[in-house]
Amino acid sequence: MNKHTLDRQWKYFRMVLGVSRKLVDQIPDDKLDFRPAPEVRSVGELVVHAFTYLTESVETVAAGKQVNPGEPHFDSKPELMKWIDSQVETAFAGFEKLTDAQLAAKIDCWGEQFHGWQLLDFAYQEHLHHRGQLTVYLRLMGIAPVFIYDFGA
Repeated sequence: MNKHTLDRQWKYFRMVLGVSRKLVDQIPDDKLDFRPAPEVRSVGELVVHAFTYLTESVETVAAGKQVNPGEPHFDSKPELMKWIDSQVETAFAGFEKLTDAQLAAKIDCWGEQFHGWQLLDFAYQEHLHHRGQLTVYLRLMGIAPVFIYDFGA
């Protein structure tokens, strides 16, 4: 997959991330620690995980080796929202600088080798997966999630 093809997917991804941000904004500030079962991530941890890999994937492709920045913790929703906005802007600024050669290169991650473009596709797929979880978490908190295909609003 080349940059031109991936660029179209990432333009759509940016809209998806905007809707995800709306979902996160629905979380009450005092519910960031909500977890539906003891063994799963809290809603705050889930959001951080979903948005951490966004930048991690781009940084990994740019570096040509696995980057693992770790996941921060936030005690307030305003801090979390500001961080989300920063993650999206950082990821897309980094994405713009990637080359076809970087996307084609093989990178060692998780004990396997992947092309750079695959890692960016993983970010897209991973985000959709966790966004689905987030909608379930919201419903379990008694909150009707925004329509996930509301790209125009």
